[in-house]
Amino acid sequence: MTAALLPLGLLHLSGSGSIDPMTDVISDYVFLPGGYALLGAAALGLAVACLAIAAGLRRAGLPAPRVPAALFVSAAVALVLVAVFPTHPAGTTPGLVSTVHRAAGGWVFAVLPLASWLVARRARSVPVWAPAAPALSRGAGVAGVISTFFVLNHVPIVIAGSPVFPLIGGVQRVLCAAVMVVLVMTARATRLAVDRVDCTGPVPVPGQLRGAA
Repeated sequence: MTAALLPLGLLHLSGSGSIDPMTDVISDYVFLPGGYALLGAAALGLAVACLAIAAGLRRAGLPAPRVPAALFVSAAVALVLVAVFPTHPAGTTPGLVSTVHRAAGGWVFAVLPLASWLVARRARSVPVWAPAAPALSRGAGVAGVISTFFVLNHVPIVIAGSPVFPLIGGVQRVLCAAVMVVLVMTARATRLAVDRVDCTGPVPVPGQLRGAA
């Protein structure tokens, strides 16, 4: 996660005075010197974190890990697209590259809170996971609410060219922070569950959950 936080911090420092963090979105940092590389490094760092969590869910004995793991993998793929395809300059017409960037970014913000919430829901029934379930569920819920608000504000941007809520940059930064916190919580819960499994042996999976999607 540090691999994502460091470049984002550098971008905010270098963009001070030229990019308004309350009205301009994080993607606009791509137009700063070195912005493309730093944004790409941040997105790829988050992608690696998502893949690591996805790989750890089954080993950690999470019941029916297939769906949340697939969502984490899809978020990792979307983050790679975010890194490769930059947004368009403000005041210009969006093109194919920018559309891919926006769609991939929207997917990331939509599915990561959902994936973590699904992990929390499944965690309640397994002793090695259960201690982390309540906090993870609350964190994912908060991130999900902010994500819904952020994504819905992009509908009028697509239709009319401007958001209903003007401080969309501030909302995105709060959402980005919330998603990172939830990712850290999920990664920590997975790591602790793996350690408990390694200490106690294989975790029996409840029969009613084995076939769950």
